[in-house]
Amino acid sequence: RSGTARDVYHLKRMQRIWCVNYTQDNDYILSGSDDSNIRIWKAQASKSIGQSTTREETAVRYRQTLIKKYSNMPEIQRIHKSRKVPKLIKKQTALAQIQKEKVKRKESNVVKHSKPGSVQFKSERKSVVVKQVD
Repeated sequence: RSGTARDVYHLKRMQRIWCVNYTQDNDYILSGSDDSNIRIWKAQASKSIGQSTTREETAVRYRQTLIKKYSNMPEIQRIHKSRKVPKLIKKQTALAQIQKEKVKRKESNVVKHSKPGSVQFKSERKSVVVKQVD
């Protein structure tokens, strides 16, 4: 196994995750979060729960064999490693980025078009500080 995560799991109500562990059979992942819930996730998101038919097992074996056979090709590696982020998360991330850019642009315009020295530019690093202790 490699150290990179291949699947993206996300729920709207998810909080900060404090602990993660695999079950003994490595089929499920247990996660404990900030909202005092334990969630059970499938370790392989595409794998179906329950008994699979012979046809499904053959198809899965065939796909895995193809991946193993052509694993040295860069295109196959790229496709195999890539995972799509859910549309909702992608849209929210893009919206947050646009909003940040708007705020920065507005701040720079205020500084640019005001009297010299009347408005100071606030550093992003200093705006993160919640409380300064003397």
